[in-house]
Amino acid sequence: MNEIVGLIVGLTLTVMIYSYLLGDNPLYRIAVHILVGVSAAYAGVVIIRSVFAPVMQQIGQNPTDPANIYWLAPLLFIALLFLRRMPGIGWLSNLTLAVLMGVGAAVALLGALTGTLIPQVTGLQAATPLQGLIIAVLTILTLLAFQFTPFRAGKTEVWEPAGWQKGVALAGRAILSITFGAVFALVLSASLVLLASRINFYLTEFLRLLL
Repeated sequence: MNEIVGLIVGLTLTVMIYSYLLGDNPLYRIAVHILVGVSAAYAGVVIIRSVFAPVMQQIGQNPTDPANIYWLAPLLFIALLFLRRMPGIGWLSNLTLAVLMGVGAAVALLGALTGTLIPQVTGLQAATPLQGLIIAVLTILTLLAFQFTPFRAGKTEVWEPAGWQKGVALAGRAILSITFGAVFALVLSASLVLLASRINFYLTEFLRLLL
């Protein structure tokens, strides 16, 4: 009985999510709200059980331990968040948000550099020098597409890019368009594969229960 209920709920939510293909509708919004609510609840339970409960247990077992003072800072930031809705002192919660955004941006940037960009640059080995040259030229053209300081044309007061800048920017945008098109095709193919796998899963499970 539990398996049948789980399959029906899963199938219903899957159909509600894929109803977005027909346009934005209430069924899709309800499914998204359920997903966000369940995810937030799960994250809250995990944080309480994996972070707060061990910390409180550690402090309760040895309240006089000097190492417990390190937990005052995060507890203080958490307390400041609760002041968000209080008039007059609600701005103090911005300190916590600033720390979270600053640390999050620093961690994300460091992770992107050390985990993605640097390994790709150091691990790239072109099959031929010509292939390496093409990769370098396409990369440079893509970066030069983002120009916000055009030169002044002649003696006029109108700021507009020079001819070579227009050509470089056009080439860079063309490369970006091709890249985005390829990425979209990959995402679409992956979505179709996921849809096919879900349909196959539900058909297999329902046939197994019926037979």
